[in-house]
Amino acid sequence: MADRGESSIGLLLSDAEEYMPVLEDGLDADALQQAQPPARGPRGVDAMNLDAPERDPNELPAQRWGVIAPAGERGDQMLSAIDALLQHRGAQQGAPPRVYRVESSMDASAAMRWKNGVLRDEEVPEEERPRYLMILGDLDEVSLETQQVLANGSFVGRLQVPSLAGFRGYAEKVVATERGPDRDGETRALYYTVQDGTTAVNTGYCKLVQPCVEMNQRWAADGDARARVVEVPYSDWGPEKLLEEAGQEAPAVMLSLSHGLGAPRRGWRSPDHQRALQGALSMGMEDPLTAETIASVPFLPGGVWACVACFSAGTPSTSVFYPWLSLLAEQGASEKSLREVLRGLPGDDARPFVAALPQAALANPRGPLALVGHIDLAWTFGFTDARTRRSRASRMFSMLRVLLSGSRAGVALDALMRAYREVNDELMAGYQLQRDALARAQPDPTDLPRRGALWMSRNDLRGYVLLGDPAARLSIARDEPRGAPRRSTTAPGPREQARIELGPAVAPPTDTSPPRLETFSSAPELTTAPRVEEPAPPRPREPDPPPPRSPSAPRRDDAPVVYQAPVDAHEPPPRDRGIERHLDAPPGYHPPPRYQNMPTKTEPTLGVMDAARRLELQERVVLAFLRGDESPRRIAARVGVSLDDLYDMARVYREAGRYALARRG
Repeated sequence: MADRGESSIGLLLSDAEEYMPVLEDGLDADALQQAQPPARGPRGVDAMNLDAPERDPNELPAQRWGVIAPAGERGDQMLSAIDALLQHRGAQQGAPPRVYRVESSMDASAAMRWKNGVLRDEEVPEEERPRYLMILGDLDEVSLETQQVLANGSFVGRLQVPSLAGFRGYAEKVVATERGPDRDGETRALYYTVQDGTTAVNTGYCKLVQPCVEMNQRWAADGDARARVVEVPYSDWGPEKLLEEAGQEAPAVMLSLSHGLGAPRRGWRSPDHQRALQGALSMGMEDPLTAETIASVPFLPGGVWACVACFSAGTPSTSVFYPWLSLLAEQGASEKSLREVLRGLPGDDARPFVAALPQAALANPRGPLALVGHIDLAWTFGFTDARTRRSRASRMFSMLRVLLSGSRAGVALDALMRAYREVNDELMAGYQLQRDALARAQPDPTDLPRRGALWMSRNDLRGYVLLGDPAARLSIARDEPRGAPRRSTTAPGPREQARIELGPAVAPPTDTSPPRLETFSSAPELTTAPRVEEPAPPRPREPDPPPPRSPSAPRRDDAPVVYQAPVDAHEPPPRDRGIERHLDAPPGYHPPPRYQNMPTKTEPTLGVMDAARRLELQERVVLAFLRGDESPRRIAARVGVSLDDLYDMARVYREAGRYALARRG
């Protein structure tokens, strides 16, 4: 029988009172057949067409950088607070940044009209239109729909912090990081999982974190990686080990996996209570990792954080999953658990907001430059295959790899969004085939489970957004294009910085006028910004292609790589259940030879000992897992069990303990 964790739909959400998973057992995969088609948005919303595709996406003089601020006094104050960053980016790209002002009420249709009528106004030369766009303000000041529409065609991030002083501090942090010398210390790739034993986290660790660690290690072994891989151990006693590792000064990119806090079972006490805690990281049975925890301690200084958890980036005005979950609840599927999930979703009059945790991280002077998080319910579909449920961790690792290579945060998010666009294209193509068949009176070709899985993948991936400046990047040495000088080890002024970024043949910009302000109205009129003559960019060095490698055996560098699909590419191979069916064997039972000959490392394997000794060792293994001094992968390898067996033992141990405590009263 298939393991429940393999066949269920996992949700990374826990309540903010008892810190228990809201949908512990997940949903049965059959529920996907009830998924409704995505709302058909304005033409072009889901299309992707980056401008200047022939230019280096990291090159600001070619791609340009601009700001979108809310209309009114609040937007004026935000722009004034980030003036240092505006001047810095202007010096880098050799032209004043364009600043756009928008109304808070723009939905997807209005955002699309704004994109075509203002951002891509034909009166503005294409080379002057910014591809990097930093939105200022909360989700009720510049809508989430605007951010998602613009993300298809631009590198978009959002800066929202608790105060105007926080805006000013963030701008100064980015400028100081980029004007300072490249750090010669070792770059680190941190991986952290809250090993709480829940089904969704276990799936995430096996299908996302562990594969990313292995891909990162292979990348390092090939000699291409500059980052040291660190799998931060989890402790049941609190986040001290995480804070210790994340507090180091070396540039780092961190991937964390956990449940995000949702509504308490008795509801939020107030909107302020919700805004302070929703999306904070559940730490198992201990207090969560909140904004208060990291507001004033070193936490990924100058780094980037990829946070996989429900509401880790914020809470929208409406959840895209609400209609589907409501339908399932009405049909009686996991009704009690689903009611808990639905109760925590935004209501009709809810105010959308960026989560307090990333706000505190970005405002922290010793915090990260950017964060990628989820803006809705986060499921396991973002990193698993829509049909076979196999790992698709490369989607997330492609983003991490871009960051660790020194590219800008917006470019990194776009690496993840490529997966979204591919899934979205396949989903919409399926709906088109269905309509064509209906028009021709032909049988419906729809594979309902497949379509439901694609629907979940599409919406799960679309929920990841970037918070912070999309042009931010790690302060690490990187390969420069030919003809571009290396950065100085002393902090240059704005004009010197412009010479460095644009090359020695370019004079610093003489235009000292403030950034261009452009406002969207029903009939937008734009005048062309002052032109700044730019030289042809240096031709970037084309890296040598790596020699193809076979996953199975050494081969000649000139031999072709042949990929052969399994007999049934849609069905995963039977999963090795390890020793789990032999753990409860009676005395005198001898496991099959495959388990008798398992290699012994520092501990004897569980399948070759008597019941009493096996029970003792199981307890030691579970306690080692709970202590968190080693990664689950290392513990499992040391005692010769699979990760699934280790998680099963920990789950049984925890459930027995909770049962005993309940009986004790």
